[in-house]
Amino acid sequence: MISIPRQPIRRRATSGSGTIRALVAALLWLCLSAPALAHLTPNSEIRLDFAPGLVKADVVVPQAEFGYATGLATDNRPGSLAKAKARVLADMAVLDAQGRPWRIAVDRIAFEQIAGPPDLHLELSLSPPPGASDRALLWRWHVVTREAPSHFALLVVDGDLAGGVRGERELIGALTAGRSELLVDRGRASLGSLFGNAFGLGAHHIAEGYDHLLFLLALLLPAPLLAAGGRWGAARPARETFRKLAWIVTAFTIGHSTTLILAAFFGVRLPAQPVEAGIAFSVLVSAIHAARPLFPGKEPVVAALFGLVHGLAFATLVSNFGLGAVTRATAILGFNLGIEAVQLGVVLVALPLLIALSRWRHGPATRLVLAGLTGIAALVWLAERLGLS
Repeated sequence: MISIPRQPIRRRATSGSGTIRALVAALLWLCLSAPALAHLTPNSEIRLDFAPGLVKADVVVPQAEFGYATGLATDNRPGSLAKAKARVLADMAVLDAQGRPWRIAVDRIAFEQIAGPPDLHLELSLSPPPGASDRALLWRWHVVTREAPSHFALLVVDGDLAGGVRGERELIGALTAGRSELLVDRGRASLGSLFGNAFGLGAHHIAEGYDHLLFLLALLLPAPLLAAGGRWGAARPARETFRKLAWIVTAFTIGHSTTLILAAFFGVRLPAQPVEAGIAFSVLVSAIHAARPLFPGKEPVVAALFGLVHGLAFATLVSNFGLGAVTRATAILGFNLGIEAVQLGVVLVALPLLIALSRWRHGPATRLVLAGLTGIAALVWLAERLGLS
């Protein structure tokens, strides 16, 4: 056991706590300073996302065509939006197999523009009639197509977690003046398939989430080392290193699992851009810490703190996990276990390499190079996500 004088411990704890307070302040600034992102489509488009008991629809209609066809004002004044909402709902319907209407709730409506002509965006929540299947519907559409026969609306399934669609777009067909109805039938699904597909979605997302993994790996990079005099010094015993790694990974898991649950059950959200900027910032902080200790001994706290931000990046994926508590809990469990499976695999591969690096004579130089490359990547991401490049 290594004996460390008490006074330096107090100084390091104070410094670490101050650093963590500064990180919290920086995260708040990132989350409050950047606008949300939008998107653009050339023709009308209806994207469906199926979940147990619920279908989410993202409807996009070109603003110019909508104004021409309806003669309505196309601005974001409350009166204009109310008339646009009423017109869209009057010109569409969603029916079950017996012709009964689904309940349609407009969660959001706005005229928005990114890099070209603006669109009318509507976010809808669709609920089937009592006793009807939540996986089969008839979509009826006359918005713009009645007045402009050359116009069409693409109907696509953007997500069906229980049925196996995990972000791949599946085209159902085109709604035109001559073909105003399309049947969407997703077949049957079970809790088992929901769990399995959610597991695959979680594993796929974290495997492709290079920034998530890079944050964790950079934070683990100095874990086999002891901090002394503002630098990383002697190697930590292997057993202590394993314990340190376990605490960091567990804290990160608790952090992102917390915001996953808050997003799925309580609708906690932040715009995508500040969340992604916060993730890039977390990678930068972990890279600096890998080079020079910023918060020695506080790594689990920082992992949990940034884990909350990383979890918010998954919020859009878990938002449509269904209406029932059982289905949401099943999907959340599968999704989270998929994330943890990949994370655990990465850590198990990295553990012997990290220990070997801490004992290699060129280890310090290699660690600094890795930290520097990680920091450069983080700065590039941060500039892009804040719109500075």
